[in-house]
Amino acid sequence: MTKMTENKKNQPAGGQTLSGFLKEKRQSKNLSLEKLSDITKIQMFSLEALENGQFEKLPPSVYRMGIFKRLAKILDIDEKEIMEMYNNETQVVETSADYNNIAKPKKENFRFVLTPKKSIAIFSAILLVSLFAYLWYQFDFLVGPPNLAINLKEDLITQEGTITLKGKTDSRVDLTINGENIYVSPNGDFSKDVSLADGINVIEVKVINSFGKTTKIIRQIFRQ
Repeated sequence: MTKMTENKKNQPAGGQTLSGFLKEKRQSKNLSLEKLSDITKIQMFSLEALENGQFEKLPPSVYRMGIFKRLAKILDIDEKEIMEMYNNETQVVETSADYNNIAKPKKENFRFVLTPKKSIAIFSAILLVSLFAYLWYQFDFLVGPPNLAINLKEDLITQEGTITLKGKTDSRVDLTINGENIYVSPNGDFSKDVSLADGINVIEVKVINSFGKTTKIIRQIFRQ
């Protein structure tokens, strides 16, 4: 059954639409749209939408009942008659819209499914990245200069005759403090008590790895 046939079936005798019915009643009262708007306090664009059958331009449904009530009162129409015509015509439109929605199936949302094949690929990629990261770390460790950190963050002034110099470096390196070889533990820790003379004392901490790369820290300690 076509839309035109459904419209005809749901309309009152004579096949009159709601828009035509309201327009005819308004004209029978010798009222212009402007005058009807003034009397009913209904905005012009709503009245024009009604008389043009453009129901989608009307305010939300909660306000339409009030519009129909005011029109029924001014135009001497049965309020139920307006509602019946409106419901019949809008039902046809809604039915047509529902059919269009059915005729066009929705696209399925993409869903990622973890298969055994994908799991192996992901695990292999993670393993490969980890291997490259490890090799890069080892390359940087072997080719780059050795690490070195000491507890003296900067030059200082003291009245003490001796200071304890502590620090950390890489394992399997040669470390000297002012030219004196110092023992480095397997985890890279070292410590040395350094005697201070009056005035300025220069302390040089130097570390050399097996590739001949050197790192050096120099501090000046002023003893008062």
